[in-house]
Parts: sequence; structure tokens; C-alpha cells
Amino acid sequence: MEGSVGAPPQRVCPQCARISWATGPQCPYCTAKFRRSAELAPWMLVVATLVLLVGFAVMFYITVQNVNDRVDEVNTQIDRSVNQLRTDVRKELDARIPPGGIGGVPTPVPTVDPLPTEEPTPDPLETTPTPTPSATVEGETTPDASATPTPTEDPIINP
Repeated sequence: MEGSVGAPPQRVCPQCARISWATGPQCPYCTAKFRRSAELAPWMLVVATLVLLVGFAVMFYITVQNVNDRVDEVNTQIDRSVNQLRTDVRKELDARIPPGGIGGVPTPVPTVDPLPTEEPTPDPLETTPTPTPSATVEGETTPDASATPTPTEDPIINP
């Protein structure tokens, strides 16, 4: 069997949108070319990608700014609430403490003990007077300096 020649393929004109069985490079109705030129260039893809990235970056920046503003606002509200609570507690505590202090007894003010003063040492060149013994009454004895006094004990009383 020999190859048969069939009808030419149907074509749609990009200009007038008519269907034709023309075999030539032009539409028989409007004489426009059947082939479209390559309208999509690689630089167009790069520009579209850059526009999308810049758009996402701007949206991200705006979102972060809004979140930061909201966080600052919430922190300010919390600080205000804590300060108000602190003021209320202070007022309540001040209202409960009487004006004279706790228990009606004024709070003692701490005092500073004075520093000890040194006694002047006598000059060794000066003569020191010797003490004169005091007269004792007859039958009285002088206490012994080496003896230690005995403590007196209170009697134990059983109930």
C-alpha cells in the first residue's frame, strides 16, 4: 500500500481565531502568521521571581513590626498592672500598721557605741605615791585577793 495523502491539519489563527486547513505560513483570511513569536524570555522569569521575593520580604517586615508593636503594648500593660498591684499592696500594708509602729511600741533607733578611749600611761620618771594601809578594826580581817567568792544559792521550793 502506498502512502496516502490526507487533508492538511487544522490550524487556528492567533490573530482572528478562525480554523483553516491552509498549508502555508499565513492565515488565508487575515494574512497573519500562524506561528507566535517566543513571548516568554528568561529575563522575564528572573524579574517575576525578584518581584515575588521583594513582595514576601515586605510582608514579612510589616508582620514583624506589627508583632513587635503588640509585644511592646502587652509588656506596657503588664508593667502598669504590676505597678498598680505594688501600689495597692503598699497602701494596704501602710493602712494596717498603726502610726506608733508595730504593737504600739515605737521602733527603737539603733545607737552607736562610743569607741573606747585609751588611758594615758604614767611617765616612768615621775614618782608614784605608795598607798597607805588603812586601819582595820579589831577582830576584822582583810579579804584575801586570791579567794573567789562563793555564790549563794536560792533554796529550792517544791510546790
